[in-house]
Amino acid sequence: MIQQDFHYFVLIIPACLLLLGIAFVIGRLMLRDQVFLSWIAAGYILSALALAAQSLMNNQQLAHWSVVAASIYLFSIWAVAHGLALRKGGTAHPKMALLISAITLSLLFYYSQVVDNLWLRIIIANSGLGLIQLLVARLFLTSVATKDVLDKTLSISYLVIIVYTLARPAVIAIGVSPADLGELTQSNYWLLMLSASLLLSLWLALLVIAITVRDIMHKMNDERYRDSLTHLLNRRGFFEAAKDFMGSDATSRYFLLTCDIDHFKNVNDNWGHLAGDKVLQAVSKAIIKNVRKGDLVARFGGEEFVIFLRSIDINDARKIAERIREEIENTTYSAIPICITASFGLVDIVPNQDLVSAIDRADALLYNAKQNGRNQVCWH
Repeated sequence: MIQQDFHYFVLIIPACLLLLGIAFVIGRLMLRDQVFLSWIAAGYILSALALAAQSLMNNQQLAHWSVVAASIYLFSIWAVAHGLALRKGGTAHPKMALLISAITLSLLFYYSQVVDNLWLRIIIANSGLGLIQLLVARLFLTSVATKDVLDKTLSISYLVIIVYTLARPAVIAIGVSPADLGELTQSNYWLLMLSASLLLSLWLALLVIAITVRDIMHKMNDERYRDSLTHLLNRRGFFEAAKDFMGSDATSRYFLLTCDIDHFKNVNDNWGHLAGDKVLQAVSKAIIKNVRKGDLVARFGGEEFVIFLRSIDINDARKIAERIREEIENTTYSAIPICITASFGLVDIVPNQDLVSAIDRADALLYNAKQNGRNQVCWH
């Protein structure tokens, strides 16, 4: 393959990276809340442009532009790491990344402008890239234990990429001599490096796209099955979740607790609907705080809540209901100057009884609690 054809051939790889970056840009434009996609897009696009430019350079040009190219690579690798870290609620430690970049670029400047040593520059640049990726290693190590298959795969894959990047300088130092490099951009090493980068980048991009699509589906389900004000299950979400909840533990008994805020209409009439919304949010937090992990909590509409409990007996379920009642009563509501209370109806779930019937029974008991003075749990 003649030199010009070889250059055009290797441009296919940065072109693929550029297309992946553009795909992430489109995804970011469509998904305004997925900020991490912007960083990943920047990493892919900038690294593609730098690779394309370097693929057309000879060794002398590579030395002249080494600091500029390395700056782009260092930022690109950090941008991808930072984007992935943002999705996991972390960060890629920009101050430490700046320090690593400054040291790396200083060494590259010396071995390109003062002493021209291509072999050392390759080792230094790869070491800097590996150290920047290492900044997020702990975040991904802690994510490996997750039960989510896609998140686990992403964490393991990125850790493999970090190990690969860190190992590359050692492999070059041991297995590649300066004489083997020749014209770098026409060498087997360059082609191998580009191919490995493309494969790893493609795999990472596929995982990110799959996870983003999965997150979108979860968000759509949340919008369909959750109340937008309190983020509790809505009526539809409650009945869907209850199907799995009932069969999750054959040794437990199940209880249904309905809750209705006392005199809630007065709150809206006297202090406005915004104050009413804040009361609903506070009550939902009080309920969540006092139920067990896995119990179902739903807002059925207005000021009515339904709680599906897994418990050992009726007395234990009553204790949970009383804790919720006391929490609501003792909560200070900044939006209004009065005490808020709630009334409850508690029933056990009879085998083979449908939930609608159980809710009707609990509502009847809740009505009794209202008639008997409110702020109490009426049970059967």
